[in-house]
Amino acid sequence: MAAEEPTVIENKTLSIDDLIPETTYRHCTLDYSNQDINVQQVTLDNCTFVQHDFTKSAWLDCTFIGLDWSNCQFGGSYFTGCTFKDTKLVGADLYNCGIVDLTLTDCLANYVNFSESIIKGLHASASRLQESYWTAVKFTRKIQFTHCDLTRADFGETKLKNLDFTTSELAGLRFDWHLAQGMKISPDQAPNLVGMMGITVVY
Repeated sequence: MAAEEPTVIENKTLSIDDLIPETTYRHCTLDYSNQDINVQQVTLDNCTFVQHDFTKSAWLDCTFIGLDWSNCQFGGSYFTGCTFKDTKLVGADLYNCGIVDLTLTDCLANYVNFSESIIKGLHASASRLQESYWTAVKFTRKIQFTHCDLTRADFGETKLKNLDFTTSELAGLRFDWHLAQGMKISPDQAPNLVGMMGITVVY
């Protein structure tokens, strides 16, 4: 028996409360929620949100494509098994969130704030995260930044053990040296980071 084709809804206006699991929404306008936001197993493809405050919301196994969530509020929210593709998160506030297995691909997320979140698994690739905030974050499981721009990103008060930065831009990265043990960098990145300690590398 052939697998069922996923349901696709296009060019509709509906409430966030009306989102149905295992459905793809394309070019839809999503109006305000009138209850606690708990969204599961949907794909939101180039949709527009009227609401910008998603504090204490929950998102499970969702895929977000081409969204603009710049400056939106997600404090205290939960993201589990979610993927962001080509999505704008400029200035978005994800403070104190619970995050499990998050994927960011080709995202514009300068100034995004993940401070004091618990992140269990993250793969960010080809994303701009300039001046992003990762202060006092608790990282566990595999954490990898692949070809990301982390210029002047702030990892203060965060343990960096096993974080893989080897292919990313780290100019002006802010972090605590005593928490950097086990951090993975490339030979090309080493002189820049050592220079931040006031040490000169002589060739």
